[in-house]
Amino acid sequence: MEDNEELARAKQVCWRLLARRDHGEEELARKLTKKGFPGEVVTGTIDYFRGLGYLNDKLFAAGQARRLAEDKGLGDRRLHSLLVQKGISASLAEEAITAIRQEWSEEQAVRSLIKKKTKSRPLREDPQGKQRLFRYLLGRGFAPGLIYELINRAEEEDGHDDDGK
Repeated sequence: MEDNEELARAKQVCWRLLARRDHGEEELARKLTKKGFPGEVVTGTIDYFRGLGYLNDKLFAAGQARRLAEDKGLGDRRLHSLLVQKGISASLAEEAITAIRQEWSEEQAVRSLIKKKTKSRPLREDPQGKQRLFRYLLGRGFAPGLIYELINRAEEEDGHDDDGK
């Protein structure tokens, strides 16, 4: 009888958590465990919500990858790290990242961030700003080679006037 009460209480906790936002299975299991629910109750609750269709790690990974890539402007390395931290398997994280990069490439993301960051002050006028921009983009999870290439390309484009000089 006590297990049924625990299961019902765990389900209530899950309903509240899922009402706020989507969660991955492992993330939800960690939260339930942290709240003191025994392993069999956690497993039963996860199975229950998976059966209802409220837990789907593939859809969760795709949604998180989209949000983090488009809204936060993160690179593949950082995306992968954050998805794995949320309990998504490495292979599922890679799949979600590949899908989002077909719509919004890493190069487009870096170009967009460079344009945003250099709007007020061109790179040619701010050599230290170039270093800051490089570190900023590196911290967002983009590959160093890609960053270097696109910053140099942006710097060259900044140097050309309207008459082509």
